[in-house]
Amino acid sequence: MQLVIMPPDEGTISLILLSNAPPDDREQWQLALDADWPLSWRNYQLACSEKGAITWRLREAVREHYRLRINRLITGRGGKAVPGERPYQYSPQIARMEVLLLADRLHRYPGLSGVRRDVFGLAQHSTRVWRSTHPGHPFPQWPTMPYLPYRQPQTAPLTDLSGGTK
Repeated sequence: MQLVIMPPDEGTISLILLSNAPPDDREQWQLALDADWPLSWRNYQLACSEKGAITWRLREAVREHYRLRINRLITGRGGKAVPGERPYQYSPQIARMEVLLLADRLHRYPGLSGVRRDVFGLAQHSTRVWRSTHPGHPFPQWPTMPYLPYRQPQTAPLTDLSGGTK
């Protein structure tokens, strides 16, 4: 059994207990890779890759938010329809700058394989929407996300973390 302590988020600390033993009947446990209710933390959810490796990826709601944001930046559409109003569309130069600012923001996410795949999918979506909306203008080139190198996890006995003695 291992306890994973996640970095603090707005004054709260998430603790994840990993176990290879079945839980006791008195405890409620959640399978971290449950397709209907995956383990989520901030903007990420735990997922399996096609090869069976476990990785973090962007939560579905976050991916949908960025898809909608890309649509709004490039086409002016994608928000709630307001009767009697036409959607406002940026000029190609302003839209390009806004898309590249969004790409720069997404470029700062950690370079885990699942997150990289999601950001690459958003870049492809941006290119498709751009080409259909601005066919005479070159599409914005998204930066390539850096890989997050593997690092050995830091471990410590629970007694050292709780301040107890051996």
